[in-house]
Amino acid sequence: MVIETWFRKMHEKIEHKQIYRVKSLDRALHILDCFSFQKRDISLTEICQITSLNKTTVKRLVSTLTSWGYLRQDAESKRYQLGLRVFELGSIVFSSFSLRKVAAFYMSHLQQMTGNLTLLGTIMDDQLVYIDKREGTGKIQISSDIGWRRPLHFGMLGMVLMAYLSPDRKRKILEKYPLTAHTRYSITDQDAFSLRLGKIREQGYVLEREEAVEGTAGIAAPIRDYSRQVVGALGIASPINQIDSGENEKKFIDLVKNTCEEISSNMGYLKV
Repeated sequence: MVIETWFRKMHEKIEHKQIYRVKSLDRALHILDCFSFQKRDISLTEICQITSLNKTTVKRLVSTLTSWGYLRQDAESKRYQLGLRVFELGSIVFSSFSLRKVAAFYMSHLQQMTGNLTLLGTIMDDQLVYIDKREGTGKIQISSDIGWRRPLHFGMLGMVLMAYLSPDRKRKILEKYPLTAHTRYSITDQDAFSLRLGKIREQGYVLEREEAVEGTAGIAAPIRDYSRQVVGALGIASPINQIDSGENEKKFIDLVKNTCEEISSNMGYLKV
């Protein structure tokens, strides 16, 4: 009796959750699920048959998916195929997982060599996303848990990633996420920020002092893959006095750059 009651309550909870499903979104995702390696192009009639939706509904949903780039229609056959937007999103996921896997060993080694917090990030939806980290041995406290999102102009990783974007994309991102002062040392002037990004590209790394977190310095460099595109950034966060003491600055910069080059090489990047 107790088990039956538990199953009934669970069923009621599931039914209750289903109330909040968006029917049109369910139908659109059902249409995308019609495609497979065996069915790479499908006619409108076939979509209706597979989804059991009427032709008017399918036409409306397919038109929306096509306008967003999730579907494309062959001009001659009039049959539908998955669009480039699906490929782009899949590439982001694939690159992120591949990058994290390839970088894992090198991240741990870099953390052991420097004793500092080590962070790996990439771009998702025009934001900086942390995809891996290694805690340092010091007492630096930075809100950078895996999966956390930040404006792309935030800190060492964001600036490195942004430095290698096209001018048009950088402009659009700054319109969407305007420069914000995180500390009294943050750059909030767009012209000065643009010059900063140019310098990062020129030297191949960034050294930022207290621009994201007061009392903390960051050193980061880009990671490229086989396509020669920057797909991620890796960096270390250190107490400001540790960076400024003796030869640590040059040593840490070299370690970060060399680590990123090793990861890039394992991602298929060929340095010419």
